[in-house]
Amino acid sequence: MPTFSDLASAAPKIAERIQARIDATGLCFLGTTRSDGWPRVSGLELFVHDGRVYAGSMPNAVKMQDLRRDPRCCIITPLADKDDMRGEGKLFCRAREVTEEAEWELIRASFLALRGFDMGEIGGSHLFELEVDGAAWQRVENGDQFRTSSWSAAGGVRERARVGALGESVDV
Repeated sequence: MPTFSDLASAAPKIAERIQARIDATGLCFLGTTRSDGWPRVSGLELFVHDGRVYAGSMPNAVKMQDLRRDPRCCIITPLADKDDMRGEGKLFCRAREVTEEAEWELIRASFLALRGFDMGEIGGSHLFELEVDGAAWQRVENGDQFRTSSWSAAGGVRERARVGALGESVDV
């Protein structure tokens, strides 16, 4: 499965912008699918280590149970408010639970160094790698031009734009 490094190689501007948002806030929104089929959106700490995206959570969190059942998920970087025009990033992912102790300990040490928090021994909480199938960076430019830069492992990079909120979206 593709990693964040694959995104960075194929679409560096998208990856750089998403990485900057993740680094700045340490928080994102995670979209999962509940057992009844409805969507669930939850806040989540996210970080990138060695070109891979990782997400952790408290023990028995239902969002992590969602990922065990259906690994498809979406990450969205937060905006400050409705007037925040700096852009938002989206990652379309598949979650893989970290179950090997050596990998756990490597990520544990990295998270402790980065965030100053020890996630504890393996099995005490949840840790998933989010394998990146696609990504997008959406923003407003020049006052009223909506721009979307996107990448998918299957389709490569695409750039779309529209003028105004009701304008037609076109490839650029």
